Amino acid sequence: MNEIDPARRFSIDAVRKLESPAGRDTTGGMNDVARQVASQYRRDTMSPIMVSGVLRMVEFALLFLSGLCVYFHYVGFFTYLAWQYPLTIAAASLLAVVLFDVTDCYQIVSLMRPIANFGRLLLVWAGTFALMALTAFVMKMSEDYSRLFFGTWFIIGFVLIFGLRLVMSKLIRRWARDGRMERRAVIVGGGKTAEALIRSVERQPYNDIRICGIFDDRGDKRSPPIVAG
Repeated sequence: MNEIDPARRFSIDAVRKLESPAGRDTTGGMNDVARQVASQYRRDTMSPIMVSGVLRMVEFALLFLSGLCVYFHYVGFFTYLAWQYPLTIAAASLLAVVLFDVTDCYQIVSLMRPIANFGRLLLVWAGTFALMALTAFVMKMSEDYSRLFFGTWFIIGFVLIFGLRLVMSKLIRRWARDGRMERRAVIVGGGKTAEALIRSVERQPYNDIRICGIFDDRGDKRSPPIVAG
């Protein structure tokens, strides 16, 4: 078994000398370039998960309230099926939100491209009504509900959902452009491989990933300090 050179062994004094060299600020364990880069990022950021979560609740409330308004207009103010209609409206609204979630309609990429996802949104909303109609048929309750009500709510609900998506796409693009909402990532390992990864991320349409930095303990010859800008 080879013995380790005593000069290369770690010691408490050596570690302290490495961590705190004389005349150098080591706040946070980063060098001056890293601190300068980190200071450029905003603090008042919003998480994409939080935005999509709030949008789920807003869309549920929008669908539920629009359904109640149509019900009050065509049927009356709790004059017929006083609790069945609100319960059905709430169940359909919740089912729509769940199906939107299952089909990835709350992903940031989908929210930024509402026109491209028009067909998916329409298909999910139509599927919600198809499932509700099938349930009512199996339970022999389809004759109790107004077809005019469901037809009107189908149109109004989809117009509201799609209009909200158009507004959200503009807001998300603005937040991403201002640096308020983005996914931040760091790359472990530099060189040509890291450059290829960065270029592939940059080429993705509607990309919300920002590369904040690269960590590599190799020398400048194998991993230069600046990779792909």
